[in-house]
Amino acid sequence: MPKHPFRQRSRALALTVQVAAMGGAFAALSVPEPVLAQETERQQVRQYDIPAGPVGDALNRFARQSGIYLSGVGALAEGRRSPGLRGRFGVQEGLSRLLRDTGLRVVRQSDGSYQLVERPDASDMALSTMKVVGDRARRVSTEGSGSYAASRATIGMAERSIKETPQSVSVLTRERLDDQNLTTLADAMRRTTGITVQNYGPSQYEVKARGYVADYFLVDGSPVQDVGSAWEGSGVFDTALYDRIEVLRGPAGIQHGTGEPSGTINLARKRALADPQASLTLSTGSDAAHRGVVDVTGALDDEGRLRGRFVGVLDNRDTFIDHVDSDNRIGYGTLEYDITSDTTLSFGATLQDEEFRPHSGIPAFSDGRLADIDRSTYLGSLWDRQTGNAQRYFAELEHRLDNGGRFTVKANRLERETRLRKSSEGVMPADPATGEFATRQIAWDLKKQDDYLEAQVQSPFRLFGRSHEAVVGASYQDVSIDQRYAFGDPLYRPGNIFDPVHATPEPTFPSWNPLQASTEQQATYGQARLNVTDALTLAAGGRVTWWETTNNDTGDSGTEFTPYLGLIYRLNDDLNLYSSYTGVFEPQTATRRNGDTLEPREGDQVELGIKGAHGDGALNWHAAVFHIEDTNRAFTDPDNPAFSIPVGEVESEGFEAEINGRLSPRWDVSVGYAYTRTDYVRDASNQGLTFSPDTPKHNLNLWTRYRFSDDPDQGWRVGAGVNAVSGTYAETSDVRIEQGGYTTYSAMLGYRFNEHLEVALNGENLSDKRYYSTVRGITKHNYFGEPRHFMLTMKYRF
Repeated sequence: MPKHPFRQRSRALALTVQVAAMGGAFAALSVPEPVLAQETERQQVRQYDIPAGPVGDALNRFARQSGIYLSGVGALAEGRRSPGLRGRFGVQEGLSRLLRDTGLRVVRQSDGSYQLVERPDASDMALSTMKVVGDRARRVSTEGSGSYAASRATIGMAERSIKETPQSVSVLTRERLDDQNLTTLADAMRRTTGITVQNYGPSQYEVKARGYVADYFLVDGSPVQDVGSAWEGSGVFDTALYDRIEVLRGPAGIQHGTGEPSGTINLARKRALADPQASLTLSTGSDAAHRGVVDVTGALDDEGRLRGRFVGVLDNRDTFIDHVDSDNRIGYGTLEYDITSDTTLSFGATLQDEEFRPHSGIPAFSDGRLADIDRSTYLGSLWDRQTGNAQRYFAELEHRLDNGGRFTVKANRLERETRLRKSSEGVMPADPATGEFATRQIAWDLKKQDDYLEAQVQSPFRLFGRSHEAVVGASYQDVSIDQRYAFGDPLYRPGNIFDPVHATPEPTFPSWNPLQASTEQQATYGQARLNVTDALTLAAGGRVTWWETTNNDTGDSGTEFTPYLGLIYRLNDDLNLYSSYTGVFEPQTATRRNGDTLEPREGDQVELGIKGAHGDGALNWHAAVFHIEDTNRAFTDPDNPAFSIPVGEVESEGFEAEINGRLSPRWDVSVGYAYTRTDYVRDASNQGLTFSPDTPKHNLNLWTRYRFSDDPDQGWRVGAGVNAVSGTYAETSDVRIEQGGYTTYSAMLGYRFNEHLEVALNGENLSDKRYYSTVRGITKHNYFGEPRHFMLTMKYRF
């Protein structure tokens, strides 16, 4: 019999009513379609230098450079020559000039792609078609779009329209990252709908969605474990390297097997372009922040078949916390080569070195009050330091099939190494009268290697007179960790939060404790998207994962099936209703009294929503409700409390709504709201309590920009933002520490002199709100939010 049937039916009804109500409200938005279409065309004006030659070659080259999508190659272009194209043109004009006197023209389809047909006055009046391949990255690239909206994304089983993806997906475009001066992954996630970021110092953080830690990220679709965790550095995740950041909320087990039911984040790198371009970006700001970025790309041969790109970053800054600074150096390089017109090989590397002073936050007072002290207070020693380096190596081969499908093989290796020495980690709360407390002195060395290999085929097929799509693939992932830690001699160091002492001697670390762990996964997966009717699409699939984990001398293994089911119903060309069911699993380390490790936790989510896309994707929005059940959690064995049984359960549910894109030719907006509630449904010690008290129930992010000129390459522009969250808390031994809700404001003032030079001034926390951005425990990891600060940026495009 179903668990809690009345409660589940009531919740389902309530969630459906909320979606319907929000859908009606958002559907009332009206955007002038001709205005948005004209704006989209104008934004895609580019410089072209395509020599005269065969029509097929000319169209292939134009597709790669412009970012448009035309599928496959047929016989229509045989024997016809293009006059070529030189100069700055929009897509429609450029295609028209390329096909002048060829007897051919292009027709734009409802999904934004283009189709080549014969002109109506051709002798046979035929409308035979030819499919022209455009590089996948160009179809979804946001670089140079000038937009806050992205109509397509590569997160998920394959690249497709966001509106056709039956889960909550957000995309931070290159334009928005630049406008808001979001240079770190943590900065970007704080401005993303439904995402919470927990600080652990200047370069360490946890990202949470729907109450759970996002323990897997994707880099160009390749899974990476534990990004930016409390013990690790950021690791090649500076936003200067990326074209966009795609965020999927909810279980993503079909993509990377094990993991929490939080979601996943895909960092889509900048690709090598055929058009030569270069830029230099220099920034300076509060707390002696200095940053420089150089970005160069272009063709390395006359035909544009070999392309390269290099991005270099130097980022050096103090922080508002005394003695806490960071120094980050990154280099990224990639090459792409068109082996044939249908096959492209890309490969490259990213290297990063970082150094910073770690900071373990402020302890609370023993009575549960958060300390009301100077925000610049640092409680560690001057010898505290953390260094790290990361190297990512990757290769990808893509072959575009004649039927419009594609075959891809990709390999990825990420190596990370961290060395930590610190004395700021509190081990007891502070005395409210004297300020006395204590910290422990600890050393930590870590090496981690992520290896990933995947092969995938995506292809359309016909069945019962309709066109459908299938994706099948296989992957291998191995994550190995070699770490050791030691405590100082002496272990504890006395301190005082009112009068900290930093000039203390560095201790010895006499006894090291080793830890070696690994997780290996082999998987096959598949998904079919069946167009049941013109309005209804069924997406069904799953992943079979063979997994094995080891932790020093213990280990476990097993096989898990992760299901996926989605329904999409098209109300009209602009609106889709959807529902989805997704699963995930996570191995556990707790044991039964017979010594066996508990079977993995299992999670699943039901999501219902509505999505809209207007003006060929110039404005996107969605609203969704979700319900997550997380079962098989370790529960104290009532017959033997030293062991566990797998009967614990947690539930997470909520509502999310988001709008991204252009409201008028000069006005862009990004706004998102999330309501999240998490509860322990069954737990030995936390029954009925909140599962994730550091996830705010209410979370609002708003950013908007207005340009005063019709020319995007000239004139003033202003931006303003609001970030508001409800209260959070942490509880330890019946002592609760709380941070009430707060609101911060941001703004931007920029001026573009011409297509080459622009300057911008960004300000954050303009009201200088005093608050704790992270509240985690009574002895440590409570962090003040950053005070009011500014950054001045100059960018020059060569």
